[in-house]
Amino acid sequence: MKMSKKSIVVIVIVAVLILAAVGAFLVWKSQPKGIVVAESVLPDSLNPVLAQNTSGLNADELVFDGLVNFEVDETSGKLYSELALAESIEQDPVNKKTYTALLRSVNWHDGTPVTAADVAYSFAAYTNKENESPKRDYLMSFIQSVTAVDDKTVRIEFINPLPEFRAYPVLTFKIIPSKYNGQEMQVNMRAGENERKFATAPVGTGPFKLSGWEIGKWVTFEANGSYFKNRPQADTLVIKKVIDPVIRMNELRKGRVNLILETNPMDRAAVAKISNVDINSYMPFAFYEVAINTKLFPNAEGRQAMAMALNKPSLIPSITDQKTGVILNNGPFPSNLFSANIPEYVNEPMPNLLAYNLEKAKSLAASGGVTGQNAILLYPDSMGEFGTKMADGIVKQLAAIGLKVEAKRTGDQVFKRMVYTEKSYELALMYCDGFDNLYSSIGDWYRSNGSMNVTGAADSKLNALFDSWEKEVVTAKWVDLTLQINQRICELSPALYLCSLEKDVYSRGLENVAIATDNPFLSVEDWKFKE
Repeated sequence: MKMSKKSIVVIVIVAVLILAAVGAFLVWKSQPKGIVVAESVLPDSLNPVLAQNTSGLNADELVFDGLVNFEVDETSGKLYSELALAESIEQDPVNKKTYTALLRSVNWHDGTPVTAADVAYSFAAYTNKENESPKRDYLMSFIQSVTAVDDKTVRIEFINPLPEFRAYPVLTFKIIPSKYNGQEMQVNMRAGENERKFATAPVGTGPFKLSGWEIGKWVTFEANGSYFKNRPQADTLVIKKVIDPVIRMNELRKGRVNLILETNPMDRAAVAKISNVDINSYMPFAFYEVAINTKLFPNAEGRQAMAMALNKPSLIPSITDQKTGVILNNGPFPSNLFSANIPEYVNEPMPNLLAYNLEKAKSLAASGGVTGQNAILLYPDSMGEFGTKMADGIVKQLAAIGLKVEAKRTGDQVFKRMVYTEKSYELALMYCDGFDNLYSSIGDWYRSNGSMNVTGAADSKLNALFDSWEKEVVTAKWVDLTLQINQRICELSPALYLCSLEKDVYSRGLENVAIATDNPFLSVEDWKFKE
């Protein structure tokens, strides 16, 4: 029987559709099983030397180790430093600047041994100018050189004598291999194909190793069975991209997600009612502030008036007025800087040099040219409802000194462009993070040419204080310099200092999740599913 042309065409179309469907099925991959961590953005790179987004920085903890690692005490929830790739580290008792590290017998994920040459190479890569590593300036402000003495011995020369409690955090920079795919790696990690490939298919020593990367969907890691501490209790960990915070929460409720890192403090009460969900809270090394464009508000008295007009406990009722979960900051450093780190030396909060005083604020506002002025307070979308409430509280309180402020919510990219690049803002509500426990890099925000100086503040006296502070190794003198820096910045008042807030991480169906910093994976080798 002959078939009509129309019938043949229909059969061909059906056959093509069937083949297309089969092809799509073969190409489609199901999400790997394991602990699922939901994040709005996947890592953009897994090379710890180069600039990375926050997701990439977090994932580094899965794949790499330092000579020293930060760890979390599960009982107290406190952060501490512990020897990692280094089996021992000894300080020269005479010059106090030289540390000698003896390496453990540890292999890279590809089975090759870790050597002192890898440590020396890593430091050279971090400090290579072409790599533009975010850690370059920090490391170079402390370390003069890192040298391989033999295969297992590393000599670290610090620029100045440094006690262990300050040296160990510096030595947490992640170590990468000097050889990759059988080839010597160039120090310039942007130079060659082999170096560029390392960013998306890295080899490390950490508790997990990269096993898959579905662009725009998820990144998968499998347990490192020969990890030097213990084999991770979970076989697989998946970082899954879920942009919408509402969908992330729904996935957590349904048990399809085990961990949510990006949370809103306004959601805590509702989340606490979800069964089998644990709220892991910690105080990050971070703070909220309002940056002031000093070119538009050039009078320090006017800026001091804004600071003294803020009654911080009443900014967001039920959050900033609580006895726990919030630290109200009196200046550029979190108020608990000393008590959290060196309570044996100082157990008092930072002095409050710009305390709430509405009458004095009104007087300074008049003499400082603020009364009767208008301003726009920018804040980014990512702050959500919390940002709206904080901005509204600030607007209301600044109105009391005659400064009419309009709060304006804007997209994160627009916010970054206006604040960090163009510096075309007037007031900006900011979340400042990325610090270590001693806020060693805070000078970047206040030096005249600091990389994070968005206010335009420029003061030679403050620059000199930071020069001395960053070199000081005697604790008592370091404390005194910290207080001097605090006082000078309060005199300049380039920002309104608000608070540090506990951050929440929501976990469901997991045991042994201990989180103490913005990097959630410090205790990851102990995580396991609840039985």
